[in-house]
Amino acid sequence: MVVLEFLWPTGCVPAEAVVVAMHLFRRRPLPVEIPPDILSGIKAGILVCTSPRSGSNHLAGLMAAAGLGNPLEWFGGRRLLELPNYPRDPRAQVLRALRDGRSPSGIYAVKLFASQFSQVARTIDLPATLPELRYVRLTRRDLLGQAISWARARQTGRFRSTETANNAPRYDGAAIAQSLDKLVLENLVWDLWFAKNGVPFLSLTYEDLLQDPQTSLKKIAGLVDAKLARDVGFGFASGLAIQRDTVNVEWRQRFLAQYSDTSRFPVDRTRGSLWSRFGGGG
Repeated sequence: MVVLEFLWPTGCVPAEAVVVAMHLFRRRPLPVEIPPDILSGIKAGILVCTSPRSGSNHLAGLMAAAGLGNPLEWFGGRRLLELPNYPRDPRAQVLRALRDGRSPSGIYAVKLFASQFSQVARTIDLPATLPELRYVRLTRRDLLGQAISWARARQTGRFRSTETANNAPRYDGAAIAQSLDKLVLENLVWDLWFAKNGVPFLSLTYEDLLQDPQTSLKKIAGLVDAKLARDVGFGFASGLAIQRDTVNVEWRQRFLAQYSDTSRFPVDRTRGSLWSRFGGGG
């Protein structure tokens, strides 16, 4: 409490003082030391910074086919669900990412959501840990379509076209609205992080990736001074197919009919709205 008494000598210690003290003495996450045998085989790394249902699974498959790493969710996410013995310690997950996320070319890749980055950052300094790192920012222009896709995937349990749905899809406007809010936050946090740190990145969109995967992959290869291991052409070399169908179209129409109101702005929404979370005001 010495610092608190110094800052507020009157003896009154407001709540703000606790926040200041926590900030001053917050332990800074440290990088993970990478064993020399792993480092020696690494040429470059790619961090795909994205959000759920952005086409990241499709991009991951294309990158793997092109020899540009294997960008899976090495930090939490599906690895924990699919592999019962997958390590929960981010330090151990780093080593898995550098080993299993690496192509024979020496390029490793990681797919990361902002929410996953937030969890990892509590323990380790990820950007300082991953060697020779380059950044790819993957977004989806059709944000409502992305939210509909995420709400549907969470409801059915089918996140890839190769998976079987556990439940039949049924319209849930509230779930779509919640997904939309979360996706906006995911994107905002990434935007803030890149802006505050002055980190350069390659910007890609899901729509451009679908239209011309070859060009997108060439741009990624240029980041790490590599050549594509194969020509993916315009087919689905990722092994995945588009899941979007008439159900998504119907849900969009129903959602807009239920929620569309151009006379109102998000600032007028509930106490837990996006704007109020960030202290929005006049």
